Amino acid sequence: MYSDSTHLWIGVDPGKTGGIVVLDSHGLYVAHTTIPLIGIGTKRARVNCRALKDWWFTVNWPPAKATWAIERVSSAPTDGVVSAFSFGKATGAVYAFAETMGFSITEISPKDWQRVYLRGQRKNTRADIKASAALVAADRWPQLSRDLQVKKNWGLADAALVAATARVTELAGDNRGA
Repeated sequence: MYSDSTHLWIGVDPGKTGGIVVLDSHGLYVAHTTIPLIGIGTKRARVNCRALKDWWFTVNWPPAKATWAIERVSSAPTDGVVSAFSFGKATGAVYAFAETMGFSITEISPKDWQRVYLRGQRKNTRADIKASAALVAADRWPQLSRDLQVKKNWGLADAALVAATARVTELAGDNRGA
């Protein structure tokens, strides 16, 4: 599973239904997981940072330099208070994990990765964007294709494209934070 790479790019689609995808310095697939949760039900579940740490150490051992590219997101105006707060907690847990582990963190906006990887794809609705991202990611990284057949795992596609965008942005020398 581990790639002989000097730098890993970790793309994160935060939130309870998000995903994490690891690419090596060449943009090749290394590993992935959905956001690990603890608790029962969508309202009581929270990010399981211990499981995230355990997964990370199976992926990145011995440790390589890693940049966590987290999709810059916010709650929607139509989200209820509980939903928005829950989303914020899940997103904050991912940031806290990356920060306490000492990783470099960059943010990538959805528009940035969509502009690069969804050119020519259908983007009329949020569902179109998610479906297009899943198709593009499955084509580019076949190791994701099986999980991307399940709609609830489409956050993995966003995560992969976030990681790829961060990698390309860094290699191009564009340090705006994308």
